[in-house]
Order: sequence, then C-alpha cells, then structure tokens
Amino acid sequence: MLSSPGTPLLETLLVPDAVFRTAPGEPADPEIWQRAARSAAGLHQAARWRELAAFYGDLADDAWRDGRYPRSLRLLLAARVVAVRAGDDAKVVGVTSLLAMRHRLRRGFLVAEMWDHAQLALPLEESTARAHAVAWRELATLRGLTGEYQEGIAHCERSLEVCRAFADRSGMTVIQVQTLLERSLEERLSGRLDLATATMAEARTLAEAHEREVNDLTRGMIAVRQGRLHVMTGAPEAGLAAFLRAEALFTGVSAENLAITRVSRIECLGALGRTAEALALADELAEECERTGEQSRLGQVLLERAEIQYAAGDFAGAEATARRAGRVQPDDDSLEALRRRRHLARALLASGGDQREAAAQLAVILATASRPDRRDLARTWQALHDALSISDESVLPSAVWFAAGRGALTGAELQRDLLSDPAARWGVHAEREEVYTAAIRLHSAASDHDAVAQVMELGRADLLNRVLSDGNSLAGPLTGLPLLPPPADEHLLHDLFSLGSAVAQVLAGGGDDEVGVLPLPGGLPSSQALDALADVVVMVQLGHGTAGWWSATAVRERGGRWRATVEPVPERLDGVIGRLAAGELLPPRGVTSSVWRALGEVLLPAPEIWRGSLEAPRSVVVCPDPRLWHVPYGALLRGDTALLDVAEVVLTPSLRTLCLVRDRARPAGSTGEGAGPAGSLLDDALPAHTQERAALDAWPGGHRPLGGLADVAELPHPALLYVSGHSAAPGDAALGPSGVTLDSLAALPLPELLLLVGCWSATAASRYGRDPLSLAVGGLLGGARTVLAGVGRIGEQAAARIAAEALRQIADGRPARSALRFAARETRDRYPELGPYDWAGMCVMGAGD
Repeated sequence: MLSSPGTPLLETLLVPDAVFRTAPGEPADPEIWQRAARSAAGLHQAARWRELAAFYGDLADDAWRDGRYPRSLRLLLAARVVAVRAGDDAKVVGVTSLLAMRHRLRRGFLVAEMWDHAQLALPLEESTARAHAVAWRELATLRGLTGEYQEGIAHCERSLEVCRAFADRSGMTVIQVQTLLERSLEERLSGRLDLATATMAEARTLAEAHEREVNDLTRGMIAVRQGRLHVMTGAPEAGLAAFLRAEALFTGVSAENLAITRVSRIECLGALGRTAEALALADELAEECERTGEQSRLGQVLLERAEIQYAAGDFAGAEATARRAGRVQPDDDSLEALRRRRHLARALLASGGDQREAAAQLAVILATASRPDRRDLARTWQALHDALSISDESVLPSAVWFAAGRGALTGAELQRDLLSDPAARWGVHAEREEVYTAAIRLHSAASDHDAVAQVMELGRADLLNRVLSDGNSLAGPLTGLPLLPPPADEHLLHDLFSLGSAVAQVLAGGGDDEVGVLPLPGGLPSSQALDALADVVVMVQLGHGTAGWWSATAVRERGGRWRATVEPVPERLDGVIGRLAAGELLPPRGVTSSVWRALGEVLLPAPEIWRGSLEAPRSVVVCPDPRLWHVPYGALLRGDTALLDVAEVVLTPSLRTLCLVRDRARPAGSTGEGAGPAGSLLDDALPAHTQERAALDAWPGGHRPLGGLADVAELPHPALLYVSGHSAAPGDAALGPSGVTLDSLAALPLPELLLLVGCWSATAASRYGRDPLSLAVGGLLGGARTVLAGVGRIGEQAAARIAAEALRQIADGRPARSALRFAARETRDRYPELGPYDWAGMCVMGAGD
C-alpha cells in the first residue's frame, strides 16, 4: 500500500476538524463550507474512507475554482491521506499528480517536485504508467519555469517514452499530447522555433487522430501554444484567432489557463498595431490582479504593458512599468525576470538613460541565456542586438560592439534558417527586420562592403532558390512546399553562446576586450558568376529608424569589388518611400519629374549605374528591396536622363536566383535562338487584342493560339509564350481569361521566353521578408529563361505596343532586354502624353537574352 511523504505529520488530516480549521483572526467559513465539514465528519465517523477521499477531492476542485487556493491544497492533502488509509492506490496516485501540478501553479516549486518524485518512486507498471508520464511532464514544466530548457526537454522525452510504451492505457493519449505541447513550449522558449513548430504539428496531428479522447482543456492548450508560435513567426492575425479560440475553450473549464491566455492576447494586439486595445486590456488585467492579490500574474501583465509602451515610443513609460514589475517579481533568473531586465535596458538606452545600468541588465541576460543548461537562442541574440544601442566605449568597446552585432545577426539567421515552413521563415525574417538592417549599417560603418551585400542577400528568395536549385517540377502549390533546412550547426550555436558569455563579462565591467567575431551567415555568388550577370549589379535595401527612412545600396561593376552606401532619405521623399514600403501604389499619372529624380538619387545613387549612353547602354541588374517591386526602374532619373536611356535593366528577386536561372540546362531541342513557334493565350476583350495578334502572326516561327496553358506541351520546341490579360493589383492570383497563375506556370515546362503582358504580372504584394512571388516568378520556375512582365498599372494600348515592338526586335535577333529597352524608348518618344508606368512599366526578369 502507498503512503505519503511526511506521513506522521499528515495523519492529522484524517480528522475533519484539522482539515477545515481556520487560522486565528480569519472569518468563519460560510454556511456551505460548514455543511461540508459536517458531512465530512459523518463520513469519518462511519470510517467510509473511500467516500471521504472522493468528497475531499471534489471540495478541493470547488475551492480551486473559487480561488481559495490554500484550502484547496489542504483538501487535496487530506484526500491523499484518507485514500492511503482506504488502501485506494489509484486515488493516491491521482491526487498526488494534482498536488504536484497545483503546487507548481502556485509557484511552490520545491513541494511540487517532491510530489513528482514520490510518483516516480513507484514501480513503473500498467497501473502507475500514467502517474509516471505526468510526473516527468510536470518536472519538465518546472525546469522550463526555471529556464533549464535542455533538462526540461529531456524530461519530456522520458514522459513520451512512457506514453509510447503504455499507449493502450486509458487517458494516455491526452497525456502524450500535453507532453508534446510542453516540449514545444520549451523548444520555443529556447529559441528553437524549428523544433517547436515540428513538435506542435505532432501534437495537433495526434489530437486530431484521437478527437473523442481530447477534452476542451487540452484543445485550449493546443490553441494557445499555437497562438504564441504564430506571433513569434510573424503571423499575429492567426495568433489572435488562436487565442480567442483558446479563451472560449477555457471558459468554465480552467480559470488559470483563461487568465494566462488573456495575458498573451496583449502581445498579439500590440503586434497587430492595436496599441490602445492592448494597453486597455493590460490595465484591465492589472487591476484584476491587484484586486485578487495575484502578484506573479501582475508582473506578467506589466511586462506585456512595457513591451507595448516601448513599441509605441513611450520609453519613459516602459521604464516605469518595468520597474513596477520588479517590485512584484522575484529578482531571479526566470524568464519573466530576464524579460523585465530587457525592457528596462532597452527603455534606458532609447531614452538616453544610464548606459551602465542598461549594460548591467544586458550582462545578466546574456550570462543566463548563454549557460549550457539554458542555451536560450532567442534571448541571446536579442540581448546582443540591444547592446548595439550602447554608445559609450568605456562600457562596450567598439571591437566588442561589432562582435555583438555580428552575433545578433548570426543568431537571428540561425533561428530563421532552421525553419522549413516558408510562411514561418518569411514571418521570422520580417519580425527580425531591425536585426538585418542594423547589420547593414554595422558593416557599412566598418567599410566591409562585401558584407553589406551578403547581408542584403539573406532571405531574399528562400523558397524560389530552393526550387530552382532542386530542379524538381512542383506537384502542388508553391507556398505549400516545405523547405528542407540544413541540420542545426551545433558548433556555430556553441560559438554563439560562448560569444554571449564573453560579451556578458565585458558588459559587467570585466572580461577581455578581444572577443572573436563569428562568421557572416549566407553567401554571395562568385566573382566569375557576378561578372557574367551584367556590367553593373545593384542591390537596394530600405531601413527605418527614429530619424526616418534610409536607403542602402550595394553596387559592383564587372571585374570590380562591392561598394556600399547608406544614406538618409531626404525629408521631401520620406512620405513617398513610406508609401512604397507600405505597399501603397504610386498613381500611374501625376508623379512629377522631381519625384522620379529624387527616387533615382536615393535608390540608384552610384554613378557607375548611369555611365552608359544611348548608343552603348550598360547592362544593369537590380535586386530590389522586396517592398520596391512596383517601381518602374527604367523611369528613374539622374538629371534629365532616364535610366532606360543609358541602361538595359534586368530585375531579379536575388542574385542567386539569377545565377540559377542562367546556369539552368536548356530544354532538350532548344537552340536558344528563338526559331520555334510562338504560343499565345490572348484576352480578346482587351482593346489592343488585334495589335497583339498581328505581331504574333508575324513571328518567323509561326503563331499558334492555345486553348489553355496545358496546350504549351503540344508545341514542338516553342520559342515563346505570350499571355495577355488584366490584373487589378500586385499579387493578383491570375492573369487573363484562361486563369494563368503562379502555380500553373511553375508546374509546366515553358518556352525559354515568356511574355506576361498585363498590369502587376511581375509584382507581388510588397512585404518585407517574403519571397517576391509573382506570375513572373512562376514563369522562371516553369523553365522560362527570360520573362517580360509588368511592374505597375500599365495602359493596355501602351503595353500591347511595347510587347509587339519587343517581339519584332527579338525576331530580328536582339536580346530580350535590348528589345524591351528599344520598344519602351520608342513608345515614350512617339507618345509623350504617356506616363512612366506606361512606357517603363514592363520589366525583364531572368537572363534577359
């Protein structure tokens, strides 16, 4: 028969008077509890031990729901003691699990761990398997609360081993799901979003496969943990929906989890830009916590409030809120304590406060997060990034400052690069924009121009480049295709945590100023590959800070080296850049020459870009910021000269994308000389339909109108495919009446030349961090070597004229980029009333030959 730890002392709880005794000075119990005490006395008098144990257990649940936590824990202890007397081993095991869990919820960690180990002291057999699985999971939760994530994950694995060994045991599926959720949480807290996402998917799959066994509490836990992952991977809309779903499931089921979820909703509202709502919810929850005496939860609420205040630019408010949180939280190494230190440090640095105090706070964070038992990737790179706001070299020497910035970039990129889901990778990249832009400025200030270009290339076209490099045809939607990230570089992770420890020592006022610099993540094409692309290669990146927008460019001439510049956007152009970056479209008419001239100065400032002439244009490859795909680059001005007058321009999502397209093997039977027939999918409802048809009919290899995109496969060695149609906005899903889409283009073997003659066919919805997936990108994936497509709202007649003239020039042997330039200039000169989007709105993507 099982017994209790400390049995002689707890034997007193066999007597109901001891169970229901109130402390001196406390008010007497209300009548309902007095009646309960009399009922318990009757069961005790009759020695009906099993019934008394069950009665105590029910009362403990009632007391817990009513917030009478000490009474609930005492009743649970009594239920266990009575169950031992009754010889009801199953009841003893069940109540012990509750004792451990509820002591943990009330932050009685030592007592909770004692009860967990009492469960694990039992022999592992069918009757105790659930107790073992729960105990290991609870120990994992305790380790997570103290930041010992690696040990917590190991305890989760012990729990899962028991669950798998006794899978047929009733209720084991729910325990397994809850353990997977705990493991996902600890993986997320340690910054391993890749593992957290995979483990969460496993938990959801298991829960869906055993839907009848999974209760509302567990469903709510799945929803809230999923919501937090959504927020961390840059999908706050999905996160808010998950939190609201969790709140509905927890209502009437778990007041504790309901309160936790409402606290999480504050951060989500802040991420959505709903600052007033977030602050109102924080104030409401803080008031509730003050009223009920929930000091621990009050601290959590205040931390969320400080985060919202900091994001809103209220640095003094954030500092005051963080200090207030410190008065109700223990000053330990818990996650909440580290978050408080970070809020305080950032607020001090942003407001020009005491840099040494801020450095001391960051030192504690780094020392703790970098410990071998912690290995907290997220908090390590975050604190390294925060250290870049320290300007006092006596606090952080410049060499260590540079190493910290490189370490922040490495950590952020490690976290992103391990994710396989494209949406998660994009979201994480967008959420970390300040880290990537800080790295650009950091390396520009150090005159490391190659590094600036390499940082710009990071994350520009993850999914696109993976598909191009694999060379596989797509069996489903492109955005549903998982990537296969490389295994975690444990040596690099170790080096990052070592760097964190070294920087912590410097920030704390000691340590060695000689801190090693981590290698720069990512890479660039070789010099030979870049020389083959164009006379000039240009990368453009925007950034935003307290002083407004700035623009960075990295430029490389054939045979030369990279040269990078970072310049503030002139005040007169700040609003235009802000609109472009937000995805707001410039009007097709009415943009003054001064705006196009200012954009040329900001986005393409390097003189070597403009050194061509009308007769000898330079070939220029532009890799735009993902938010700047709807700019007609050929229309940008230097003085009175448009770029189109002195350059043949090719756009590319990334430098590696263009290299992969150029180096791809040509289809069997292709001569690369455009001798085959032209296929077309024309929108005959467009006014310029007859003009397009006439140009195609004149193609030397013949013209064949197609009934649908799949008919391309019936053309013998086609030279080109011409698609016309109407699109309303960037990112539109389809072009023309035949419904040509990105995925349908990507899934087919296409001719080497593709013309997508319609508005926005080269432009995705402008969003930082995402691959610029457009119809033109679908064409590159489908095998097109060169794509002509639209980057803006182009007049139908103008687009048809330019495309028709480009076809005639290509038929005469001009490369596509030269042909488009000739057609665009001729259209502009012949029809001066046209706007820049009309004559420069068609672009070349791909090889351009």
